[in-house]
Amino acid sequence: MHAGVVRSKLKKTELDKAIKEFKETALPTLAGHPGNRSGMLLVNRDTGDSLSIGIYEDEAAAKAFGPKAEKLIESFKKYQSDSSEPKRELYEITASTMIDSKALIERGLKAFNAHDLESVARDAAPDIVATAPGGVKVNGPQAVKEYQQTFITAFPDARIDAKKIIAQGRTVVVEGVFNGTNNGTLTTPMGDIPATGKKVSGEFLQVFEIDRGLVKRNHLMFDQVDLMTQLGMAPAPPKAATAAKSKA
Repeated sequence: MHAGVVRSKLKKTELDKAIKEFKETALPTLAGHPGNRSGMLLVNRDTGDSLSIGIYEDEAAAKAFGPKAEKLIESFKKYQSDSSEPKRELYEITASTMIDSKALIERGLKAFNAHDLESVARDAAPDIVATAPGGVKVNGPQAVKEYQQTFITAFPDARIDAKKIIAQGRTVVVEGVFNGTNNGTLTTPMGDIPATGKKVSGEFLQVFEIDRGLVKRNHLMFDQVDLMTQLGMAPAPPKAATAAKSKA
């Protein structure tokens, strides 16, 4: 990840106006830029010193924002308390809670795809709590490992692919797709389902909370009805309903 930083000294009497304009112009411009992750304005009300910071996925995205940044810098000159020319500086973010948290979850996804649940368990906090559809709630690394094993047992070729990973502070959200072939027994809260030999592909959301470098909470969400339908355990929705849902 990379950051674009602009240092400036603002008129103390104009700080609230500058903050308001930053919220109304700079933040929307940042939010609409491909590869931007976040933006913020830091101000020292005693001195008028300020730091405008944009966070980007990579160096290319940070550099591409340059022309937009120049226009924003020009529009904020009216709030400056001196005649200096603010310059935008680019930095590589080499350490942060966001980077470390994201790397932890990426490591866990890779370990799951390798069916290395021991590695997943090692990255779990001793008091981890994991929840999933069907009223599932398990506590502790061993219980979480056993729950994940149910999917690998039921789908020996189980694989998850992350479409998007969003890290913010100690929270990481994964939007992904699970793929596998049901060649084993699937254990569910409602009972065991014998192997069907059917391939399934389902989207899921997973929310992780990180504490001191370990996963403390793992909240999994997926469509149980869709899974059962793909396994032939539930009737497919009527075509009319499916068409209406796709148009919504």
